[in-house]
Amino acid sequence: MGRSIPSFRMLIDIERLEWTNFKKELSKKDKQIFNKLFLIPKLYCHALSSLSNPITIEPIILSILFNNFKSINQIRRDLLHRCMKIESDVFEEKIFQDSMITTIQSEIMSNAQYNKIIHDLKRFSESLSADDEIVFLNMISDCYRSYRNSIHSNININKKSQSSYFRNISLFMVIIFYQQKQIDLINNFLTKEVRKEES
Repeated sequence: MGRSIPSFRMLIDIERLEWTNFKKELSKKDKQIFNKLFLIPKLYCHALSSLSNPITIEPIILSILFNNFKSINQIRRDLLHRCMKIESDVFEEKIFQDSMITTIQSEIMSNAQYNKIIHDLKRFSESLSADDEIVFLNMISDCYRSYRNSIHSNININKKSQSSYFRNISLFMVIIFYQQKQIDLINNFLTKEVRKEES
């Protein structure tokens, strides 16, 4: 009898163990966050296992980025509802343009690199719920549209290496960058609101 292939849930646990030394150096509070991060991929096990990626950490990071993207969108929507009384038009148009209603432009869809990214992640997106698949594709298109030149420059530099790997890493970096910008916008808005309340 041959060995059974470990489930993706088991692979997540194995990968988490690979980060034991990293975790040891974290503070007690940060260790709790670390543990929480490794629970997120378990929400998407079915979708992640369909990627068949030999490098386990890549799908794990993708699931964390996707989950964070959904969380940031929810925070934005909550703030928008809370702030309807306060300059709602300005808030909605200038600060938070909800990516849920972003349409994928035909210019992006005809781009070869974009199509390769979508192809690399197609099995993951198709394994998500219908609502999550829309959010996921919007995340990819928003990030690609905003930072395609950065993605292309990294792929072009590393052309001779594994292009799929560098496409994914470039995509992860722009998603992180995109999310950080959203977090900064939320923080700036909240800071301004606190100052208004204090004065």
